[in-house]
Amino acid sequence: MKIKKHFVSALLVITVVISFFSVAYSLVSINITEDQYVLPVAELASTKTNPEIIHMSNDLISIDIIPNRGRILSNFRLVDKQQSFLYQKFIPDPMVLPGGLHTVEFGGYYFSLPWNTRDRQPFDLQFEITSSTEDLGEIFLSGTDMFQKTLTEIWVRMKKASPVVEIEAKITNTSKKSPKDLAFRDFTVFYIHDNEDGNEQIILPVNKIKLIESRNDWAGLRESVFNWPEAFSQWNTMIDYLVFQSASQLDANLGGIYYPETKSLFVKSWKPEDFFKGAEVWTWGKNYSNEPGAAPYIVYSNTAQFNLQPQESKSFTIHFAVIADIAEQDVTPEALYNKMNQFLSQ
Repeated sequence: MKIKKHFVSALLVITVVISFFSVAYSLVSINITEDQYVLPVAELASTKTNPEIIHMSNDLISIDIIPNRGRILSNFRLVDKQQSFLYQKFIPDPMVLPGGLHTVEFGGYYFSLPWNTRDRQPFDLQFEITSSTEDLGEIFLSGTDMFQKTLTEIWVRMKKASPVVEIEAKITNTSKKSPKDLAFRDFTVFYIHDNEDGNEQIILPVNKIKLIESRNDWAGLRESVFNWPEAFSQWNTMIDYLVFQSASQLDANLGGIYYPETKSLFVKSWKPEDFFKGAEVWTWGKNYSNEPGAAPYIVYSNTAQFNLQPQESKSFTIHFAVIADIAEQDVTPEALYNKMNQFLSQ
């Protein structure tokens, strides 16, 4: 991994390793419920009003998965603090995006393949519990994209005594004749604690960003390039609708959000390190309450482009983890990278 010196000021030093991450008896459990109404938005025969929600946890973390809404993760929580890191909404109100398109946001973590272009949502996924032991929980998800003619296969894993969720994915070109040039992205909808003390900070491993747009140009003119971190890297300075992208190469294969109020960091990393080439952030900002259907969240996505020959596949792995009790000073990206590797080697 190449880490540039200018990135040193963008991340948070890990000064304390919280002891409960090494608890030996933190066993994995899985259960499925079907008693929660979830708003149907797709006109598909497979869409369920009360879909299966898969709950997987150990003593450290707890996640929800909603295959029938294409949510690889619907929620991610610390068990002891009951803190949520992903925005989750079962009955979202419709909203109109600035471009004029209607959509809803259930939150969570999801892929752009397989994608329902009409409803602007991921397609339903099939699922199977492939491992349910005290040491390892594994859920297999799969779905086809009838427009792109691709198959997406996903394995969501949780180990005992680990604050990490592993998501292994494989995308296959199912065509027997035609190659595919695919523009792929994933979406992480970070939950924001919108209160007087809330000052969540976006962790983005770049030195420059490009402003795509902001309402009434409050953040600057479109296509303006800023050094990162810019003033609007924190929630309390995101005063209104805002979209920006990376304008320089990603310096590290990670990103996330820091919560100063609880001194916790929600981190996403991936392999191969060069799989994602860029990143984008958008939010309604602190004036979200003036926008019908909007809510306090930040949508972070990474972007990748690749070619698949007929029957060819592309594989990659995502890791999400919570790192607790983090100091806000003396930041080194090496510390965050090394901490993630320490978790993954357990």
